[in-house]
Amino acid sequence: MNVRGPGLIDGVLLASITADLRSLVGDGDVAPVTVTVSTPTADPVIDRAAGTYTRATDDDSVSVLRCEVNLEDIAAAQGGLQVGDIRYHIMAADVSTTPTTESVVIDGSDRLAVIHVSQDPLARLYTLTGRRIP
Repeated sequence: MNVRGPGLIDGVLLASITADLRSLVGDGDVAPVTVTVSTPTADPVIDRAAGTYTRATDDDSVSVLRCEVNLEDIAAAQGGLQVGDIRYHIMAADVSTTPTTESVVIDGSDRLAVIHVSQDPLARLYTLTGRRIP
């Protein structure tokens, strides 16, 4: 039995849930923002002679629902989260490469390292937890 993705429920209900999630992520009352999710697509190229380091990435500009991690989440994570960590909820269809903990979120002038990636059971929404890169 398929317990993940489209086989979990019928197509009509899946389409309805997807539309609801998309409207939430793009809801002007909740203040969605546009960020860039930069995910490596290959190993970095290091040119020692030139002193350069080049990362091959897939950069997706996406609308997200952004929220700060709260103190209850921090306590429940038992050290895995910190004050200032940010969660980004992103429609899976909006990124062309699956985000990983090697991804970086560029949010305005802030760059955040992705420290955790999760996906809902229907494979419609990613939640990325980011930490500012000093």
